[in-house]
Amino acid sequence: MKKAQKNKKLEMDFAMGWSQFNLTLLGVWPEPRLISHRKRRISSFVFWFTSIVSFMFICAPQTARLVLKSTNLDEVIENLSINVPIAFALTKQLVLRYNKTALTFLLGQILEDWSRPLPKAYRQTMLKSAKTSRMISIVCSTSVWMMLLAFLTLQVWNNMQNSSEADLEGFLHPAMFPYNTKKSPNFELTWLGQFIGTVLAGVAYSCFDTFLAVLVLHLCGQLSVLRLAVTNLVNTSNETNFMEFKGRLGYIVYRHNQLYRFAVILEDCFNLTLFVQTLICTAMLCLTGYRMLTAVDQTTEEMNVVGLTFFILHVVSTMMHFFIYCYVGETLVEESTGIAESAYDSIWYKLPPKQASTLINIIGRARISFQITAGKFSPFTLTLFNAILKTSAGYLSVLLAVNE
Repeated sequence: MKKAQKNKKLEMDFAMGWSQFNLTLLGVWPEPRLISHRKRRISSFVFWFTSIVSFMFICAPQTARLVLKSTNLDEVIENLSINVPIAFALTKQLVLRYNKTALTFLLGQILEDWSRPLPKAYRQTMLKSAKTSRMISIVCSTSVWMMLLAFLTLQVWNNMQNSSEADLEGFLHPAMFPYNTKKSPNFELTWLGQFIGTVLAGVAYSCFDTFLAVLVLHLCGQLSVLRLAVTNLVNTSNETNFMEFKGRLGYIVYRHNQLYRFAVILEDCFNLTLFVQTLICTAMLCLTGYRMLTAVDQTTEEMNVVGLTFFILHVVSTMMHFFIYCYVGETLVEESTGIAESAYDSIWYKLPPKQASTLINIIGRARISFQITAGKFSPFTLTLFNAILKTSAGYLSVLLAVNE
């Protein structure tokens, strides 16, 4: 018994461990298990510390510079291409904190799902979804750390090349502060604050997306299990055991309603954030693409290599994160409507009429797909991803025309 419980805990940690580490680093991990008051206070302190550092050293000073010092299109685009993602990363962190109660409930459901005794085929299906979500978490986190490394290298190189002109004033981000940043230790503390804020913003931007992917893919895994249950219900039933058939059918309906509530809570927590994410992703692909194309005209060859590396990583990372939303959204739609297909494709025609007719309710209910949407306007599918790429390319062509 203890070994079985240990294995289930390991499987849960395998599915959620990467997200738990990153969200704990930001103080927003919605722990479903009982924890001490001291740990809750530490989590709250970490959240407020990371949020204040990002806001005070990056978001507010960069916004002040944008309003007071930006004089041409290139300066505005450069500011927005960095300030907007960092500000939105802070917003994602706040959203996770605000929805902590609902997310704790969802994680409690996931913990219960992994603790429930299931046949080997069902558990293998859950592990398949867990492996996919873990791979997404690792790939996204790695891409963000590579982009951060390229960005830090680019900004340090800028500072070294333009030290005589004080273009960035020695900082990672061009910003305005209400104190003299040229004297020590103001400069060192400000630079350290920007460094910490940049790293935390990268973690927040990535872990929000991967955590959402983990939740949606777990839901997809449970829907896959339910599809197997529907198939087994029909294929293993017999004419003389209607009460057992009715009981198993009732559990399938009950479980489907549970998963529907899971999907509704998930949608309510994130749909507004995902709407803003869609708009920002469109803008970022446009702005970063503009900076990448205009960087080709720079005269310093070394600067081109470092700068282009960052811009390419930025574009790829932005596209990849948005693709994840569309991929998991498409998977959710397919798995939820697939329950109806499983019922239809089973050997229902061998059942007695009284039992076969009960499957109509499952088919009818499962035709309404589960979705994650951008502000209740559009579901996340691969079609939306294609539309965003086309829109961004159109805006990019306009920017290049204006620049010329």
